[in-house]
Amino acid sequence: MKATLIIPDAAVAGKRGLETVTELSCNEEYCATSYGYPVFQLPNGEIFDCPTFRELRDACEATLETDNLVKICLGLGIPKSEPGVIVVEG
Repeated sequence: MKATLIIPDAAVAGKRGLETVTELSCNEEYCATSYGYPVFQLPNGEIFDCPTFRELRDACEATLETDNLVKICLGLGIPKSEPGVIVVEG
């Protein structure tokens, strides 16, 4: 599954310890504690959630590319029409 966070402003990305293009990992180990929904993590192990995505999107027009919209929406708790989520071919 593809889940890529794209932060166009390198300074903002750097302040959060991220690259401008960051692959998220879908950690299945956390699913049991999240009612079976996927949990996404940044490379540093920090949980990537809805408030984090919206904060980055609003601050610097960050986007999230995925080839599995349903899994992203369930894991982050966002609607399918969430601005900034882009569906791409796997």
